[in-house]
Amino acid sequence: MAEQYQLFFVQRFKGKVLFDVPMSQYTSLGIGGAADVMAFPKDESDLKDLLSFANTKKFPLFILGGGTNLLVKDRGMDGIVVNMCEGFKDIVWAGDDGDTKVVVGAGVTLSLLLKRCKERGLSGLEFAAGIPGTVGGATIMNAGAYGSELSCVVEGVEVLNLKGKKSFISAKDVGFSYRGSSLPEGSVVIRVHMSFKAEEASVIEEKIKEFRAKRETTSPIKCPSAGSIFKNPEEGVAGRLIEEAGFKGVSVGDAEVSDVHANYIVNRGNAKAADVLGLMARIRDKVYSQTGISLEPEVKVVGRD
Repeated sequence: MAEQYQLFFVQRFKGKVLFDVPMSQYTSLGIGGAADVMAFPKDESDLKDLLSFANTKKFPLFILGGGTNLLVKDRGMDGIVVNMCEGFKDIVWAGDDGDTKVVVGAGVTLSLLLKRCKERGLSGLEFAAGIPGTVGGATIMNAGAYGSELSCVVEGVEVLNLKGKKSFISAKDVGFSYRGSSLPEGSVVIRVHMSFKAEEASVIEEKIKEFRAKRETTSPIKCPSAGSIFKNPEEGVAGRLIEEAGFKGVSVGDAEVSDVHANYIVNRGNAKAADVLGLMARIRDKVYSQTGISLEPEVKVVGRD
């Protein structure tokens, strides 16, 4: 990286900065080459300065949450990876204990938010039991399970654009879709406004146990993965289509289609992004040739070609 870029981090940036950092250390799949820079903004001011600097210099930016639902290519990533996990961890309830509204920092994990909701007797997030990742990333991808998704509880998001301007976007304008959203290009989610329903703690606890038990029996939670690799098509369920195509247990290198759930590709130790991409291509081709259904990736693929 040019000296002038390094000077910015020395002189202006308050958060931690890493250079040539392996992305495999920051993704749930444990795969990915080195990023030029990884910056951990300490607060909103830090992030504004960073976005403005990168925008002025036309420097590539990638916003990273918990590193789930992500496949980073083997040659790594250009520019600055903005890691939101060490800042933006505020959870601000609207008022008294009986209040159901909350504003959550993008760096808060789903597991922590679910725990806080349970403590306050608030229901609506139980489906997220066992789902890794941060609130910011989960909102952008509209994470969901068992018939529920983040859009069911989100009222709006606070974002910064690449010039550091802050704005609020209501849920109806976020453009939620199945495992996705359509925020304006360059928007960085910093906080999410959410609303839940009051419920007995025992009922919430029972729902969490039920969803966690389902996840433990239907997902390969003991192996590194990126979650579901393909979206469910309108014509069926991706995992069933992949299983019927005979891919359970099939591997390329150390990337293997899980024998627990066929829509998961797991890392058996030293898998490369090329292994995962090769396996995905074989799955897509076989499913399409057998059914005429074209599977669309749910995992986000980024990095140098």
